[in-house]
Amino acid sequence: MKPREMSGEECEDLLAKSMVGRLGLSGAGQPYVVPMSYVYAGGVILLHSGLRGKKLEIARQNPRVAFEVDSVERGSWKSVIVSGEARLSQDADAKERLFDVFTKSEMGGHGGKNFRREEMEKMPMVIWEIEIEEMTGREGVW
Repeated sequence: MKPREMSGEECEDLLAKSMVGRLGLSGAGQPYVVPMSYVYAGGVILLHSGLRGKKLEIARQNPRVAFEVDSVERGSWKSVIVSGEARLSQDADAKERLFDVFTKSEMGGHGGKNFRREEMEKMPMVIWEIEIEEMTGREGVW
């Protein structure tokens, strides 16, 4: 069966149900891909990372990113690729947005624990917000 294009609604459904995706970055002429847990809400992919590392260095040089999720079940597959610009933040508002979506998602991240704003402000993390500019999806069987 030839792969078929997925509708926007089907792409969003896969983004909403998946728990891990692959963040693609490019810096100094080299591609870099790293798997990351994430949540999807309202056209935005939310991720979090530590305060240092290769992916942060690259994103600060070039905030244009791609993000891919896929699903493989009983000989069929689906894949969604999005592109956009990563906004990086350490402020409490961004942390609050992430944790609000993360704890309410099917992932039940961090044991569903709710954090007080004062706790979030002290958390040493960077929030990545990728607003989707382009999204494509395909599915097929093999």
